[in-house]
Amino acid sequence: ALALPSGRPPPARMTATGSKPAPTGRLSSSWLGVDLGKFRMAKGGEAVGPTVDDIFWNLLSLGTAVVIWNFGYPIEEAKVFRIGWMARVIFRNLLLMTAAFQGFHYAMYESSFRKSFSKFNPRMPKDEEIRRDRSYTILSLIINSVMECMMLHCWATGAIPYQERFLDAPGIVILMLCLSPFLREIHFVIYHRILHIQPLFKWFHAHHHLSYNPSPWSGLSMHPVESSTYFTGPIIPCLVVRTHPLVYLFANVHAQIASVYGHHGHEEYGGSYFHYLHHSKVWCNYGTPFLPLDILMGTWETGHVE
Repeated sequence: ALALPSGRPPPARMTATGSKPAPTGRLSSSWLGVDLGKFRMAKGGEAVGPTVDDIFWNLLSLGTAVVIWNFGYPIEEAKVFRIGWMARVIFRNLLLMTAAFQGFHYAMYESSFRKSFSKFNPRMPKDEEIRRDRSYTILSLIINSVMECMMLHCWATGAIPYQERFLDAPGIVILMLCLSPFLREIHFVIYHRILHIQPLFKWFHAHHHLSYNPSPWSGLSMHPVESSTYFTGPIIPCLVVRTHPLVYLFANVHAQIASVYGHHGHEEYGGSYFHYLHHSKVWCNYGTPFLPLDILMGTWETGHVE
């Protein structure tokens, strides 16, 4: 068997350019075979399946959702569209997420201790790139907030049935909370893969790939059509299953915060070399290692060969 100079076996997907990789025919045996180590990323240590970082960020998202729910989620007020409650939803999302995006950006790109972090690409993004990403990420958060307001209105008016109390059917709520990360990941991979088909890529997704060397503010820097599609991920399960709004809140908060740590471009704090490779090479790594659908699609790239 061939081996890299480091002694590791060749990665499942290696491309020397950003061109679209050809399918291999070895995926089922690779998945059922013993050595999943061949899918480990060249940097950052990501491998197949959930990690401690994944568990941490999901629990943080759930905790944030619980706090939002208990501090007065305005479902009753939402029977009528009014500036008051809608402004609170928009302000909360902008406040929490701007603090997260800018906090990571300052620590890793501006502070005096930024050099203590391990950046995947040593080149720093240009100021105009960061300004562009910041503007579009804020726009995406506003779009997300408007979609949340629409969900609140639909719950309040009965257009979408929901479970008012957690204890009415705790088993369903717990099951949906456990399934939520997997359902959102499947949703992301499906729509993301579709957006890589021309002309949809040119029309809607190419903007996100302007950030080929992503930073925290790149996370939600999307065309409005894409950001609207991205944030349907938390909504769809609530249309199919009558469940508690906490399920939506959990998925929505995670959809917001995952874009930060998935794009900040460093090994530390949940940084994803897997997704960095998607930005730098384009035609690989459409999902995340959390639910390794890229192995099944033949698009898993480890980055061992640049």
